[in-house]
Amino acid sequence: MKLSLRTLAAILVALSVSGCAHSGSPGDHGAGAATAPVTGGDALATLKAGNERFVSGRPLAPATDAETLRVAAEKGQHPFATVLTCSDSRIPVERVFDRGFGEIFVVRVAGNVTSPHETGSVEFSLYKLHVPLLVVMGHTKCGAVQAACAGARVTPNIDSFITSIEPAVQRVRNENPGISSDELEKLAIQENVRQTLRDLYATSPLIREKVSTGAIQVAGAVIDVSNGRVEWFADVPRPDAK
Repeated sequence: MKLSLRTLAAILVALSVSGCAHSGSPGDHGAGAATAPVTGGDALATLKAGNERFVSGRPLAPATDAETLRVAAEKGQHPFATVLTCSDSRIPVERVFDRGFGEIFVVRVAGNVTSPHETGSVEFSLYKLHVPLLVVMGHTKCGAVQAACAGARVTPNIDSFITSIEPAVQRVRNENPGISSDELEKLAIQENVRQTLRDLYATSPLIREKVSTGAIQVAGAVIDVSNGRVEWFADVPRPDAK
């Protein structure tokens, strides 16, 4: 039997009251909360609040204990956000957002680009798990973007994601003649996030439909690997944008 988010939350609260208390459950909205984020706006607010706690050195580490993992294994996963980001080891997604088991569906690939495998993974989270928020997140000091800025060629497989980033680099160059190498890298990291969103819309009717109808919210971000702070974009591409 498939459980709704509210039903699962009620079960976990009951377990806590009966003596199976633990540090939070998959989908908890924060310390002491019993309901999961059910809208994209709520989910985004939860990620923002978690990142602020992480950066300020006051993480709550909800849903990170063995009991939470056991419950998630038995009752199923109910993540409230999908995050497509880079494979870089300096950005452990759940930790920088101060969340735990079963709460964030993470898709990682060098350069936070997308291909059929990554797009399909995002589609799975939206179609099967009914996640209300999709985030594409780049990061500072991204080696993949640096390689794309330099026009590097390494191996055919590595080159495949470098090539995917190069249109974002070229767009920044075209719009900013004479740009310095440092500024090129900074703006290319941002533009690559937007490009990945456009690529998701271009290759996935499912994602286009869910974003266009408001069934899910989308967000773009860049995380600073030197301190873990996430900077959120004021606006992101939409499927209907020209």
